[in-house]
Amino acid sequence: MFGKKKKTSEPVVLVESRSPSCPIQAIVEESDTCCYFYLWFYPGTENACMKSCWICNVGKAPDKIEVDAMKGGMAPAMPAEYVKHDADGIRLNRDKLSIVWFEEGDAAALLEGDTLLCVIPGWSSFLSVNGYPDFNGYSRYALGTGPFAWELAQAEEVLSARVAKSREFWNYCEGKYWENVQQMHMKVLEDFFGKYEQYYAIDGGEFPTKALVSGIRDGVHYGITAGVSLLPMPRVEQYFQEETSDFRRIELGFAASEAQSGVCMKIYAYISSISRIPWRDMSFLGHGHTIPLPSGGIEGFSAVWLLDSRLLPQIDAPVYPDFMGDKINLLWLVPLKEEEFAKLKEIGTEKALELLEGQEKELSIFDGAGKLSQLWEKYNESDHN
Repeated sequence: MFGKKKKTSEPVVLVESRSPSCPIQAIVEESDTCCYFYLWFYPGTENACMKSCWICNVGKAPDKIEVDAMKGGMAPAMPAEYVKHDADGIRLNRDKLSIVWFEEGDAAALLEGDTLLCVIPGWSSFLSVNGYPDFNGYSRYALGTGPFAWELAQAEEVLSARVAKSREFWNYCEGKYWENVQQMHMKVLEDFFGKYEQYYAIDGGEFPTKALVSGIRDGVHYGITAGVSLLPMPRVEQYFQEETSDFRRIELGFAASEAQSGVCMKIYAYISSISRIPWRDMSFLGHGHTIPLPSGGIEGFSAVWLLDSRLLPQIDAPVYPDFMGDKINLLWLVPLKEEEFAKLKEIGTEKALELLEGQEKELSIFDGAGKLSQLWEKYNESDHN
């Protein structure tokens, strides 16, 4: 499967692990020439793809990249100029190897005992056709920016702290975390809409535990998830960098007037399905994103617009405490008609909210009408700037 070779011995898997939250398998493989750390995304499917990072050479380092060996399907040894360890190669201690998944579940680190050996972060590149990703990952035994791994030294302090935090997080998740998480969410939600009406499990019996809790406030029917925010979302770091902790945890909510309360159950089922998107697709949901509504969702509406209550304080919303040092963002689902969806894609969320200034409070409560109809009229009367 990995590193097929012309030599007589087959590559050996030294350690493997599956991501707790994403469809990824991590594998460490040793061939006659080298060791590699692989992340196999969507294993066994037509969408399968790979990230790889060189760990060390087992045999003597070549003078240059062995292109012919790569074309034959062999895992490439690192050229000597990029190797920090003994030029004749080294061996890993198989019994001391372990894999630690990052909190987002889409990246991982390899350790030998307490020593960090290799990291494939979320921002690394997938294997390309020519076998030369822009960036594979970091290895303790790489020197400089090698073709199959970069030197770990300069990033080690940050990455070691990241690994330690991730290990602490997954240890927490292996314990009886739900009692505390559930208690926090129920307090926040009942502080907002009073005693809850219904409590629905939306996790399908799988990790992590998730629920949707409904309640009524001032005649408005609310359904809000509890527990989605346990897992930080993948890829947020690539977009928000220093502000990652402000946006990587979400809950989802829907509000409807009394007259439209009949659509709530359909939307609650929809919320259950989209709550899996970030980890299933290795992506994230955030302010201004749109998601198509399936047929049978709400008649006459084709998509939902996600609006972050933290960024729109004009909208009445639950107030969450920080969780593990991160903000929790409640994303309201705002149904869109087809023409509204098309126009929003054209002008974008920032412009749309600028034109809606002063009307944000009503935006999150579904009343059966296209909430943005006045927006388009106002937009058409503007200078389109």
